[in-house]
Parts: sequence; structure tokens; C-alpha cells
Amino acid sequence: MKHLYVHIPFCNSICTYCDFVRFVSCNKEKEEYINKIIKQIKQKSKNNIYLTVYIGGGTPNSISDKLLTKLLKCIKKYINKKTEFTIELNPELITPSQASILKKYSVNRVSIGIQSVDSTILKKYNRSGNIEMYEKAIRTIKKTGIVNISCDFIYGFNEGDPEKQIIDDLEFLTKNNINHASFYSLEVKDNSIIAKQNYVIDEKRIDNQLLLIEKIMPKKGFERYEVSSWCKNKKYRSKHNIAYWKMEEWFGIGLGATGFSSKSLLENKGNLKKWETKIKKLNKKECYFYIIMMGLRMIDGIDLKIKNNLLAYKFFKKQLIKTKIENNHLKSTNIDKLNITLLKCLEKVEKE
Repeated sequence: MKHLYVHIPFCNSICTYCDFVRFVSCNKEKEEYINKIIKQIKQKSKNNIYLTVYIGGGTPNSISDKLLTKLLKCIKKYINKKTEFTIELNPELITPSQASILKKYSVNRVSIGIQSVDSTILKKYNRSGNIEMYEKAIRTIKKTGIVNISCDFIYGFNEGDPEKQIIDDLEFLTKNNINHASFYSLEVKDNSIIAKQNYVIDEKRIDNQLLLIEKIMPKKGFERYEVSSWCKNKKYRSKHNIAYWKMEEWFGIGLGATGFSSKSLLENKGNLKKWETKIKKLNKKECYFYIIMMGLRMIDGIDLKIKNNLLAYKFFKKQLIKTKIENNHLKSTNIDKLNITLLKCLEKVEKE
């Protein structure tokens, strides 16, 4: 395995739209959890050196500096100078001491959950902080020498001026010289708070905001390389996420983490004290579907020189509407309408 994902399921508060595995927990529970995943990292990694490591959540930087140090010190044994080492951060929790720890233990990429710079949105959806705090957090990270910074945003909130929200979010990227950004449309997830509030998505609002993102981002020097992902230079593309989209194998460590190995999906389910890995073996047509579903997310598409990719293409050839072959790569002709193609493919999987 050349890729490692580690899940930290702790948050200081719960965002109303989130349905990830997450808990507001005490320090004792956090310490027990970190000790357990460190043990598992050692068992899985052995003499491995990873190409990419990603620590996600939850809110990974909601743990103490002591626990963060302990975790990163363990992981550092399994990386080298070429490893892309990413951690997700909530901006309001970033401190100079925390940033120094990240640098000391070779974290070289951070993904900061901004979500919106609209104070009304932040308050409504239980996000802490404000734009001034977020800008200070970015300066704190940059002072350590970590410049590979990605910011996550969500669009499609029902409140406020939809156009102004996007313009303000994009201006934040320019003002703070951010090189990578991800934009996700708001979804009502089954286990989220807004689902229980019977929240209704305004699809037209989402479509209009996406069109605005697509119009302005290139003018700001960003190139779209995946459905939700933009960067100023290819060197800032997320290597870890690309490994997912290309269906490379990875370890998933921690409660709620998923992994992929030997044509099997592995998901860690249970509770904070005890979880186990559930293995779902994929048959041939399911493997083909995952290749199409994940690969068409990328602007560069699916490399048909790879045997399994070509077999997947041949299996779904009649269903692959709104696609084209260019330079021996299968690509979507309209990445915003990808679900239309995927539904056709899924229908074939379920019928056969």
C-alpha cells in the first residue's frame, strides 16, 4: 500500500449539515482513541513508506498538541521527503504552537475548512469563527513555511445573496494567495441536523452559483482538475485524492475510515471503544462501475491504456453518454452532469 488515510472523529461542535462519523468527546476518550490508531498504524505500515498520507475528520486539530505530536511522530516514520502529507484543519483552532508541530513532523499540505466567509451562514450552520480569524489562521500556517494550502467551501445555502456569497468566497482566495480550493454543493445527508429540520435544497440556486464559480475561477488563475477541485498549478493537485479517483489501494485507519484493497472496500464500523473492519468484495461489474464513477470525476479522465480501465469502458460502452475519448482517455463532456451518465451505468450493474 502506498497511501494512508487516518480518521480523527472528534469535533468541538457539530455543523448542522455534517453526517461524517464525529463526536464531541472528552480528553480521555481522545487519548484512548489516538493510542489505538497509533497501534494500528504501526501494525499496517511495518516497513512501508507512503506516497501520500491524509489525516481527516471530524476535526483533526481539535485534539491537544500533546496528542497531535504523538500521532504525527508515529506517522513520520513511514514517510520521506517526497510524501504528500496532508491534514484537515478547522481555522479557528489553529495556533502558532500547533502550526509548529505540523511543520516539525513533516506535514507539507493543509486543507482548511472555511466553508463560507458569510457570517450569517457561519452562525446559522454552527460554524465557529469569522473571516478575520480565518485569515489569521492562514498567516500562522504560512509563517512555518507550509505554503501548500487548500481551502474548502460549500455553496448552495438558502440564506443571503447567492452571488455575493460566491464573489466574497473567491475574493478570500485571492486576498490570501491560496493555490488550491474545493467547492462542494450543499447536500442534505440522512444523519445531519438539517435533515431532521426538513431542509429543502434550492437546485436552481446551486446551479447558478456553480456557473459563477466556473466563470470567475479561471480569471483568478485557477484550473479545474476534478468535479469539486481547482488549483493554480498542477503541482498543487491533491495527490492523495487522485489516488482515490484512480482506484489505487489505500489503508483506512480509525473509526469511520474506509480503505480499498484487492478489489474490496473496507469500512471501519463500530464505536469509539471498539470497531471492526467490514469487507465488501466487489464483483467484476462493481469494480468496473467504481472505475467509471471515480475516474470520470477527473478532467483528465480515465486512462484506457490500463487494462481494467479499458475493460470497464467496454462493459459500459452503450451507457457512456456525454463522454468522449481523447488521447486514449475517456472523459466526460459535461462534468457538471456526470450523474446522468453514472445512473445509466448503475442501471446496467443492477440489472445484470
